Amino acid sequence: MEDIRSFMEESIFTVDSEAPVKIAAELMRTNSISSLLVDKGGDYTGFLTDTDLTRKLVAKNLDPGQTKVSTIASKTVITREANLSMADAYDCMKENNIRHLAITEKGNIIGILSIKDFSNYYHNKHSQSDGEKGDIQYYMQSNIANIESYETVVKAAKKMAEKKVGALLVTEMGKAKGILSESAITMDIVAQGIDAETTKVSSILNRQLITIDYNQSMQDAYQLMRGNNVRQLFITRGKKITGMLSIKDFANYYNLKFCKKINDEDRIKHYMQENLETIPETMTVLQAAEIMKEKEIGSLLVKDQSEITGIVTEEDFTRRVLGSNLDSNSTLVSKAMRKPCKVDASQTMDTALTLMHEHDIKYVCITDKSKIVGIISLKDLTIYYKHKYIVANDLDESGIP
Repeated sequence: MEDIRSFMEESIFTVDSEAPVKIAAELMRTNSISSLLVDKGGDYTGFLTDTDLTRKLVAKNLDPGQTKVSTIASKTVITREANLSMADAYDCMKENNIRHLAITEKGNIIGILSIKDFSNYYHNKHSQSDGEKGDIQYYMQSNIANIESYETVVKAAKKMAEKKVGALLVTEMGKAKGILSESAITMDIVAQGIDAETTKVSSILNRQLITIDYNQSMQDAYQLMRGNNVRQLFITRGKKITGMLSIKDFANYYNLKFCKKINDEDRIKHYMQENLETIPETMTVLQAAEIMKEKEIGSLLVKDQSEITGIVTEEDFTRRVLGSNLDSNSTLVSKAMRKPCKVDASQTMDTALTLMHEHDIKYVCITDKSKIVGIISLKDLTIYYKHKYIVANDLDESGIP
């Protein structure tokens, strides 16, 4: 078993609970870290992170020189023994809604494990695996919080606290110009004693936006993040920014892909659409399109007598009918349909996703004892992965050591 001991950070940085927050921020800046263990009379009583500095200090416009560490630091230290597995560590993070664990041996803290360490571990372990192209869209954060560059750092910190995010997209006249992170607030504002209420976001934002197309794989994205030493990536469709990935999103991805046991609730049968709409091969494309519009659906199963012989979708109408300049009023569905791609209902949603990528399709037919009993769409997969994503998305946006 690959235990926590082999992947934890052994360097432990601490700060006294009665010390001014500015001293803690200076320590973070000097050592290029974003979390500290809080010491009170020789006992560790909590963690202080750059998230705490942003949300509990700067957002409330408190004086870092007068505010004690104990005022804004967490009040507990969750621990795990060094001989436990990395999967156990991640489960503990999820259960306790945290992003840092103190690692112990015989009751003594000997290291720290962060969500970043977990992501690095699983990325390195599975770096030889081929990543699914297009899986970024299932793990990215679609709702990006932004702020105009002329706003103050205090206002930015308040927005981070409100939205519970670790970074903001900075815009100028509505156009993306950079990123403001909790780390920048810690290092460039709190640690240097700069007034956050009068300082503009434009003076500390990072104007280098690292982006990746949504159609790339999560492994491509992680390599890009590591290569540029950043904690967030922005996701694009064409020239438009449509999402963001952070370290916690990668931890969630690797946990789902490589760590979690396949539970019954992950199987296709729980998510497929069972009310199947079927049409005969002899129906015209126009008639089929009218049924789709009336039923508000994007696909129809095609039958020859009682046997299902194909599937036709909105995409087929666009590519095979309109794209070939065919007359929808005279073209039969049999000319536009395709052979159904099938998977058994007992398989997992990951299997359905893989099939969609391999065949460049948005619908998969579900079978039970070789009989088609349902359909899984790309929309169904999105709902499924968003539901799974919430588990890790609830992890607190703490800093990463």
